[in-house]
Amino acid sequence: MQPLPPLKALQAFEATARLHSFSAAGQELFVSQSAISHQIRLLEQQLGCSLINRKQQPLQLTEQGATLFSVLQESFFRMRSVCQHLVQQPGRRLAIAAQTSIAVEFLAPRLNAFRSAYPQVDTLLHMESNAASLDVSQFDLILGTWPCPSGFATVALRPEWWFPVCSPAQYAKLDLTDPASVFGALLYSSEQGQDWQLWRQQMQLNAPAQLQLRQVSLALLATKAVSSGEGIALSNSFIAGDAVRAGTLKALLPWRYQLPWGQYQLHYRPGSQQQQQINQFVQWFCADMQQSDLLATADQQNTLIQP
Repeated sequence: MQPLPPLKALQAFEATARLHSFSAAGQELFVSQSAISHQIRLLEQQLGCSLINRKQQPLQLTEQGATLFSVLQESFFRMRSVCQHLVQQPGRRLAIAAQTSIAVEFLAPRLNAFRSAYPQVDTLLHMESNAASLDVSQFDLILGTWPCPSGFATVALRPEWWFPVCSPAQYAKLDLTDPASVFGALLYSSEQGQDWQLWRQQMQLNAPAQLQLRQVSLALLATKAVSSGEGIALSNSFIAGDAVRAGTLKALLPWRYQLPWGQYQLHYRPGSQQQQQINQFVQWFCADMQQSDLLATADQQNTLIQP
């Protein structure tokens, strides 16, 4: 393809054709009238045709000049519009990737609250279930149980406790003095039963003779499954907190434990042009996270059931 003429020459011609004056074009571009004339002559030499009829006043475009001007005028207008838009809205969109459970149950319902607190910051929330398929270069913040990607720093979050959750109907069938009573119900597992095995070990319970297990791929799905009636799942405040506060789920907080793989982390890109917006999001998230922690709320109210 024919290489494009120099941008300076195209700018000089576009301004001259639009203003019908070498002098006015020079004033707009902060160069002399002779510099504008020189750039246009260079452009005509490269294109091999005359663009301006200099014998007429005010200046008139030739047929070739009119064709080129129509294209340049639209192109420069669009470039100016885009640049103006970017200048007026610097760094307003934060790209956030979050693990499925926390994206669906925690972040998505709260983004409007963040926008109310920081109306000048726009966000893009992306949900991802597998760290291996996440292109970290596209995001400013990453939230999940994944390790810190290269080029990111990590904000320490609260220690995450997991606990059994179930519907109010299932809750009424349990012996609240005996954690082993959960074994009489259908147990949902997102870790091939390892989550319940660790829970049993930390509760110092013997393995039951029979165990009803149903497998799902995510803790979010297990939590959703038990909300309809039968069954018990292991969940946490990020996933089940809003449902517990709404009364659609019951949380057995005294029977809590920590999964080796269940700690959430907030990773951010340091030195970003959007550092101020990143700091605002981190501050807001950490404050909301503490307020929504079921265990912290229960401890403050002294409402934990003693097994």
